[in-house]
Amino acid sequence: MAPETLDRMTARAASAASYLAIAIGFTLPISTAADNVLLALLLICWLASGRWAAKYELIRRNPVVLSALAYLALMVLGLTWSPDPLHDGLTYLKKYSDLLLIPILVTVFIDPQDRRRGLLALAVGIALTLLLSLALSAGALPTGGFITGDPANPTVFKKHITQNILMAFGCLLCVELARTATRSQSRVAWSVLALLAAFNVLFLVQGRTGYLVIAALVVLVLLERLRWKGLVAAVLIVGVGFAGAYEFSEAFRSRILQVHSEAEQWHPDVASETSVGSRLEFWRNSLAIVKQHPWVGVGTGGFVHAYAEKVQGTEMRPTRNPHNQYLLTAVEVGAGGVVLLLFLFVQEWRCATRLPDKRSKTLARGLVLTIAVGCLFNSLLIDHVESLLFAWLSGLLFAALPVTRAASEASG
Repeated sequence: MAPETLDRMTARAASAASYLAIAIGFTLPISTAADNVLLALLLICWLASGRWAAKYELIRRNPVVLSALAYLALMVLGLTWSPDPLHDGLTYLKKYSDLLLIPILVTVFIDPQDRRRGLLALAVGIALTLLLSLALSAGALPTGGFITGDPANPTVFKKHITQNILMAFGCLLCVELARTATRSQSRVAWSVLALLAAFNVLFLVQGRTGYLVIAALVVLVLLERLRWKGLVAAVLIVGVGFAGAYEFSEAFRSRILQVHSEAEQWHPDVASETSVGSRLEFWRNSLAIVKQHPWVGVGTGGFVHAYAEKVQGTEMRPTRNPHNQYLLTAVEVGAGGVVLLLFLFVQEWRCATRLPDKRSKTLARGLVLTIAVGCLFNSLLIDHVESLLFAWLSGLLFAALPVTRAASEASG
């Protein structure tokens, strides 16, 4: 094959990879099947696009990529002491493999315009979910089909925890798009969508993880804009906002009271059927396993076997998910895994200061807060949408880290 023909083919493959990576932003809140098709096509185009030396340089010099690969490498190593490496081990490793998208995307999202289009694609996907959710809550949308909820809990494409996390981050994304918009109409539109996304989280969709994520993101935005004065303002806004929601929203108040009631009903070593009680049960049993295997854990995917053994002979039910990513990591690969996970978050937080614009910095730190807070109550790295959101946005945002001229070579 002539060199000119090969160059044209690799250039077209690279261009196709960019479009596919952007499209994932739109499908991410909407369709897991579409995500998987686009991811497979993206991998094919990325492999066909060549320029391996340039890609290697971009990956090697990106601290976020190296941190993600270190965590993933430990999960691969954890297969060697897993009690069931070929079934549970590979099942869990496949879930963590979304992190491989980060090194791929830092070599794809070279062009700032592609990064901008990617963020817009994600915003449009979240906005579509939001508008359909509002229509469902108003009774203007029939239930069934792709609709996962009902007017009392208006989830659309995903379950309530996932939709709340998407909407919470979507609120921040719309705020940043409004702030950087050049046209007044666009600023108004994005601002309205940001308010509606916050309303969706706080008053419409059931679930409480989104409350804490929203609060953390409000603190982030005001702290970055006003520094210490912003922290005071954030505490006041969050406090007044939550107090107002508790006073005037029956739905919000009932969810908060439910936490208190279910926590009071929970007793150690007694099987629980409530949402809060089950989480407390999972966490307590998982901590007991960690105490038995503090340094290297029970192996990747070993949580299933270890937890089943822990509750054997009791009325407590086995689970594959402790609803806490830090505990799941500690059970599987020990303290070192938790350190590497936290190090990944810290690296993203620190590297955000090196991004070329304020919007990227805020979104990058907002992503860290969204996932880090969400991981306290959910195992987000084994949940498809949240794991993909973290990997896709990490690749997109941190592709902008300043590197050598390999960046221009990789972009063709």
